[in-house]
Formats: sequence, C-alpha cells, structure tokens
Amino acid sequence: MKPFDPRLLRYSRSSRGFIFTLVLIAVVGAIATIGQAFLLVDLICKFFQQKRTFSSLTHEVVALAAVFIARALLAYINDRLGARASSKMRNELRTEVMKKSLSNGGSDTQSLGTAGLAVLVTKGINNLDGYFAKFLPQLFIAVVVPVAVGVSIALRDWKSGAIILFTLPLIPIFGILIGRFTASATEKKWKTLGLLGGYFLDLLSGLTTLKVYGREKLQSQRLREVGEKYRKETMQVLRISFLTSLALELVATLSVALLAVTIGLRLVNGSMPLSVGLFVLVLAPEVYWPIRQVSAYFHSATDGLAAFDQLFTILEKPNSNGAAQLTSFSRISWSELKVSYPGRSEVVIPSGEIEPGRIHALVGPSGSGKSTLASILLGFINPSAGEVRVDSDSGVHRLQDLDIKAWRKLIAWQPQEPKYPIGSVAEILRYAAPSTTNAQLIDALIEVDLKIDDLPNGLETELGTVRQKLSIGQMRKIALARALLKESSLVILDEPTASIDDISEATIARLLEKRAKSGTSILLISHRELLIGTSASVTVLGASQ
Repeated sequence: MKPFDPRLLRYSRSSRGFIFTLVLIAVVGAIATIGQAFLLVDLICKFFQQKRTFSSLTHEVVALAAVFIARALLAYINDRLGARASSKMRNELRTEVMKKSLSNGGSDTQSLGTAGLAVLVTKGINNLDGYFAKFLPQLFIAVVVPVAVGVSIALRDWKSGAIILFTLPLIPIFGILIGRFTASATEKKWKTLGLLGGYFLDLLSGLTTLKVYGREKLQSQRLREVGEKYRKETMQVLRISFLTSLALELVATLSVALLAVTIGLRLVNGSMPLSVGLFVLVLAPEVYWPIRQVSAYFHSATDGLAAFDQLFTILEKPNSNGAAQLTSFSRISWSELKVSYPGRSEVVIPSGEIEPGRIHALVGPSGSGKSTLASILLGFINPSAGEVRVDSDSGVHRLQDLDIKAWRKLIAWQPQEPKYPIGSVAEILRYAAPSTTNAQLIDALIEVDLKIDDLPNGLETELGTVRQKLSIGQMRKIALARALLKESSLVILDEPTASIDDISEATIARLLEKRAKSGTSILLISHRELLIGTSASVTVLGASQ
C-alpha cells in the first residue's frame, strides 16, 4: 500500500475536499512556522543586542503571540477536521464495498470467506481511522513544511542548508527499512485475525453438532491456540513500532545536534551573525519533526493499511452484471464448471441442464458442489472455468451477460440454512408476495404441512431474533412457503426437508410435483430418497476433496 493511493479519491468523494483543505492547512502552517521563527529571532536580537526595553517591544510580542495562537488553532482545526473526515470517508468506503460486494453476488465471500469479509468491512475499515485522522494530515504537512522551512534556512545560510540536505533523508530511509518489517508483521497479524474470525464463525455454526458428539473441548483448545498466535503477532508489531520510534527520534536528535554544534563553532569564531544562527536553530527542529511524526503515525495506521489492498481489490473488480434482461426462459444448461475456494481443492461440477416443468435433483456427498451450483445459478459465485447458458425467445445468453437483478426476479430460492431479518412470519412471507392476504399466507403454510396453530403467535410470530421460538424444521417450512409463494420460473431448493418428519416430507413432495406440472423448473438439492424419487432427472456429483 502506498502512503497515498489516488484510488481513494475515486471511491470517497469527501476525500477530495479533505485533501485540498489539508494542503491549504500545511501551506498556512509552513508560513506561520517561518513567521514565528523570524519574529522570535527579531525579538531576541532587539532585546539583547540593541538593549531595547520590554515595553518598547509590545508590537513584536503581540505579533509573536498571534502567530503562536494561529499555529495552535491550525493544529486544532487539523485534528477536528481529520476526525470528522475520517468518520465520513470510512462510511463512504464501507458503503462502496458493500454495494460492490452485493452487486457481484458472493464472489467476495468465495475469496475471503464470510467471516473474512465481515472482519474487513467492520474492524478493517474502522482501523483506517488512524490513517485518515492522523497519518494522512501529517503526510501533507511533512511534504510542505520541511521543504518550505529548509528553503528558508538555505536562503539565510547555505552551509546549514547543505547539512539539512544530507541529514534529512536519513529519517525516511530508516523509516522505510524498519517499515518493511512492520508491514510484514502487520500482514501476518491481519491474516491471523481473518483465520480467527473464520474459525470462530465455523464453531458457532456447528456448535450443536460439536456438543452432540462431545468434540467442543478440542475445538476450544484450537481456538485458544489461534487467539494466542494473534496475541503474539500483535505484540511483535508493537515491539517493531517502539523500535522505530527510538531509531527515528535518535536520528532526528543527532541531526539537530550536528547542526547546532556547527552553528556554535561558527558563532564563536565570528563567521556567522547571531540573528542567522538563532534563525537556523529555531527552525531546524521544524524540518525533522513533521517527517518524524509521519513515521510514527504510519505505524499507528498499519492495521488499516493492511486492509486497504483487500478493499481496493473488491472495489476494482469489473462489474459482473450484464445488460440483457429476460422475462422468461425455456432451458438452462451448463458445461463442466470449476470453482476455486481458498484453502481447499477445486470443486468440479459435471455438465447438466434444467428444463421447464421438471424436477431436476442434485445428489452427492457434502462438499461435492451442490450448493455451489445453486450459488452459480443465482449469480453469487462466478466459476473459474465453464459457463452457464440460458435459452429464451431472444436467443441463447451466457449467464454472465444477463442483468442479475432481472434474472433473480425469475428465481425463488430456499437456502440450506434459512436466515430471516427481524419481523413477523407474515412480513417475511410477504417479501415474496406483497399483495397476499393473511388467508392466502395461512394456506401457503398449510401446503407445506405447517399449521398456523403450531406457531406461538400465529402469523405474528417474530423471526430473526436471538430467542428463536421455532424449531429448525418449522423455519425450513416457512422458507419453503416463501419460495413457493413467489411467482417464479425456477425454484431452487437446498435441502428443503432436512429436519422434517416423513409425513411432512411426503406432503412437500406432492406439492413440488404439482408445482412442476404447472410449468415451473425445480432444482432440488437433497439427500432424502423420497424427494429424489420424484425427480425427472438426477445428477450425481462426486466428492471434491
């Protein structure tokens, strides 16, 4: 990651005004710094060399106090502006990343993992506060102030300017050398945090299974090990940061000391006027201090910088949404598809097709690609090899050439593990069919063998809360009812009868046959023999691992 990436201007509009203001503050700050040194030296020389009384120097004192106040005010404005702009830019980046991620379906979760993407848009973007509020403002100050102050010193005394010219590069050189270790350590820390988040999410998802088989203690030990690794890597980053501060402080101190010794010797032998020597000594720390602060703030911003590459990787992805809009289709077919996931072998899905009015079943062991194919058809995942084709009245289209929003309107989907926003059963069902009456909603539930009396508060039973009052089977039935309520040409059902009794399964099987006879294409993912037996065609997927 560069100290400043121009891509930031593209994805955060407020950053443009912020950067312009930072440059303006840096320029005014440089003028105030030089003016302060000039007024202070003038005051000292008049008081000691010209033997002026303090009362006769009122105007000079007032001017010097005004410059001090102006510099303090600039520092306050810089801090306040940085804090407010940081909050706004982080929100803009988070919004842009979420928009891009949603428009590209689940391709980002495919590469980063669900937990990795969640960590990126929450903690990753929040960690950019140090970059926006501290590092970026100081970066522009470090570009403007040392140059302006150095030139002012060189104009008054070229020998001092030469010393500054040779010693000033030492600070960024040492900062870059040590910064390489910081970047490497921070990257390892960031990857471990993503691993920790993904591992914790997997544990939460499979906690019930782990408890049933008595394996939760082994997993808790593994979780502690990953957490301990993250702690050690965090401490490693802190150690390097403290080392950097010591090294840069030492270089800056020695540089000023070298300049001070040279000026002292020249003042003793009379080769330099006192006013010039004082002017150089007063301004010399202002040359090194801004660059020293940049290096210090860089280490406080490294956590956020580690996330920048991933953020821009998402934002720079080409839009996967095509332009062709379909209102219907006659057939869906796909060649052999290959999908790559991080940390596991490639998933291979054999060629197949879906025709109207038929139930097409996908069977195979876990990890063989059944849910992956559903995600590809929904536009959530892009295969690394192969393509999906859709036949319609307007011709044959590649799935990637279709407008994804219009395409999804033709599809109803029940995921393997239904998740609901907070709302009543009636509200959740009406997402699929907004104009449906309560009586029609009750009938839809009865069709999937879920009686309204089985719900604690009927249609007003709340979903999506921490205290879930419904069983897993009841939640699947509600998800199935919602999918079948939607007027769609293709229904994708991922394990619709898991955790459901045999009687309900038979009822659902008859319902799906009825829906298929009406002309709807149904893609069924299941391990249940009863449902598989109702399918017109079956595709068997082999294990990918």
